Amino acid sequence: MLEEFFPEFTQKLDEIDQLCSEKRVIDKRTYQFICFALSIKARSKTCVLKHFKGSLEAGTTIKKLHIFLPL
Repeated sequence: MLEEFFPEFTQKLDEIDQLCSEKRVIDKRTYQFICFALSIKARSKTCVLKHFKGSLEAGTTIKKLHIFLPL
């Protein structure tokens, strides 16, 4: 929805994401793992899906990710 109605805002978010990626001092797997947890806390479906996929691509296992899911 943001991209459809506020493309300039999502472009800036992408720029921030790129800058964070360049300046990050933690590895990608840890970053994605933290973002996944924060996305759940923020209840953002889009971000949860993005960082779930990103976590898996960065090498986090399903077993490690399941600690954030309610039983």
